[in-house]
Amino acid sequence: MRFQSQTFWLAKDADSPDQYQDAYDLDAERGLAAIADGVSSAIFSGPWARILTRATIDDPPRFDVPGEFQDWLARRRAAWAGDIDTAKLTWYQRPKMVDGAMTTLLWCELWPDEMGDEGLARNYQLYSFAIGDSCLFHVREGKWLAWYPLTGSAEFGLNPAVVPSIDRKRDHLLEFRRYDERCLPGDLLVLATDAIALWAVECQEAGDPIEWERYWGMSDEAWRDEIFALRSETRMRFDDSTLILLRVIEETPSPPPAEGPQPIDDGLAVASDEPMPEVEELSTLPVELATQNDDRLVLPEDAWISADGEPAPTLDLDSTAVDPTATTRDAVASASEPPSSVTDEFAERDEERMKDER
Repeated sequence: MRFQSQTFWLAKDADSPDQYQDAYDLDAERGLAAIADGVSSAIFSGPWARILTRATIDDPPRFDVPGEFQDWLARRRAAWAGDIDTAKLTWYQRPKMVDGAMTTLLWCELWPDEMGDEGLARNYQLYSFAIGDSCLFHVREGKWLAWYPLTGSAEFGLNPAVVPSIDRKRDHLLEFRRYDERCLPGDLLVLATDAIALWAVECQEAGDPIEWERYWGMSDEAWRDEIFALRSETRMRFDDSTLILLRVIEETPSPPPAEGPQPIDDGLAVASDEPMPEVEELSTLPVELATQNDDRLVLPEDAWISADGEPAPTLDLDSTAVDPTATTRDAVASASEPPSSVTDEFAERDEERMKDER
């Protein structure tokens, strides 16, 4: 384990948590954390944000090999499209599928830098990548060492750079910013979506930096009450709010595997039939890249997402590639149907039992 964590989240409308469009995922054993903010004006952005954060933890994107990120993104786009039952879309949802979902994305990775006698890390090198206005704050002994990818409140806009779920022939414009820094045990890494990030940067600019340590150990109820108060005072955007605190520690061994029999996946899990939340009309969201800051590192030109300057490969959604009407519910239903040989055997047993009863 490379960090301890505490997470907080609150939907824009606290009475409708199912409308929450942010997402996050963690893996303390491997030192990975990801956060995303789905664009609420687009369609099915919450599921898209969850797909990207989960995939980032399972298989972090890489930019060192040309075309590798495009392949990674194409697989996630196919997963998003495959989860949508287009036959059930309403008349006003169908046109929005042209542009699809959109989300910001930020993740960080802790890589061992100095090893101890037992082969466990004593400190780390922190690598972080981000597109959009979700932010990371690096804190040591209560002081802000750095915050990125946006460093000033003026950089926060209504149209942040985003990763779209549909290939709109603009992938070559995607630009991930990068932050590299040595990370020590005791450091606090704070990941936040834009509502919290903007509030924190504004406080910093006013000479009253947030004491992030104060939130460690805070209850969910107390944190939510504070967010409600900041919203009512118009000091914080009325938006989905997500805060992740990572306390970096000296690496500890992974726990041994659990003893005893493990649960068997019989393939009969039931998928939810709850419909996706309805969304407002899709607005035009141009990709606007934040300006480079001198004390922040960005990916070198040959390591941008589209290293050769060409658009990423198109995701083919015709019937020979991805069936847009197929859903995970269809797959579960198919897997749940017993083979004919089994159903025949059950039928024979029922007939014999009925004869005996007569």
